[in-house]
Amino acid sequence: MRGAIIGCGFVSRHHLEGWLRVPDVTLVALCDRDPIRLEQAAAFWPRSERFTDARRLFEDCAVDFVEICTGPESHRELAELAAQRGVHVLCQKPAAPDHAGFSAMIDACERAGVRLMIHENWRFRPWYRAFRDEVRVGTIGQPVRLRIAHRDTRALRPDGYDAQPYLAQMTRLILTDMGCHLIDTSRCVFGEIASLSATLGRFGVRSRGEDVATISLRFANGALGLLEFSWCAPPDPARSRLEWALNDTAVEGTDGALWLQTDGSLRFVGLDGRTEVRPVALPPDPEVYLGGYVATQTHFIDGLIRGYEHETRGSDNLKTMEAVWAAYRSAEEGRVITLS
Repeated sequence: MRGAIIGCGFVSRHHLEGWLRVPDVTLVALCDRDPIRLEQAAAFWPRSERFTDARRLFEDCAVDFVEICTGPESHRELAELAAQRGVHVLCQKPAAPDHAGFSAMIDACERAGVRLMIHENWRFRPWYRAFRDEVRVGTIGQPVRLRIAHRDTRALRPDGYDAQPYLAQMTRLILTDMGCHLIDTSRCVFGEIASLSATLGRFGVRSRGEDVATISLRFANGALGLLEFSWCAPPDPARSRLEWALNDTAVEGTDGALWLQTDGSLRFVGLDGRTEVRPVALPPDPEVYLGGYVATQTHFIDGLIRGYEHETRGSDNLKTMEAVWAAYRSAEEGRVITLS
């Protein structure tokens, strides 16, 4: 399949390298308004055509799909442009700044008969697939509570936003950038969210938006959830050789609990104190972080070829983003928000 990437900024290097590992895919076009970033992206795909204008890309280059890796404020225009050309869309998270923009993207792709999938790669990481599967087969019994904590120190470091300077300008910050990851993963593991409440804080001198947040969840199955976000706290102990983007995660149930360990495995603790390690198959160390991108991109391509629904298709990811927007509303209004 012939693909293109629009947006060759900081995070795109993972997307570019990921496509090298997806069978039967060739990126035939790269697009970015900055010629320097285009040149850097071409190091991964030197034979690709290079464009500084997305319209020219679609006019001059025949592609089956496009991956949009620009900022969320441009996603709607680019997704609609791709849909007009009959091109399938894989779009970086967060999908859109607001409900109207995201709904317009979904409608445009549905009318054109093309796919829209959001690149939510956390749920495709091996340990979260393992959590989901263990919960589904009843390992912990009836689900009681899920907890995920994401922490790092970027809001307190002088150089914390240097790699992604746009973050320092966002008035809606950590929930917009990371909230969609944790909420989407929670939905993958425990199911749909019925209601939530949120508390936000800002402590970093360079932060315009919230850099600390807590969300309390109630799932449709009655279980509870706690999502913790902080860019003002040291992360949990990293792996000895490589940071894999593991986050402190636990699921509790009526028959026991599962805890994520620093080697990517799950530790089961029964009600009687019995402990059992559940191994999780991982790629080689240097590819563990990249593996989440590869798994997401492979799922996108397989869905196009084999015809199955994408897990994070636009209509499903809209539920994730509705929970993110509801969290902001909860914090502003000081109340629990019920989701439809």
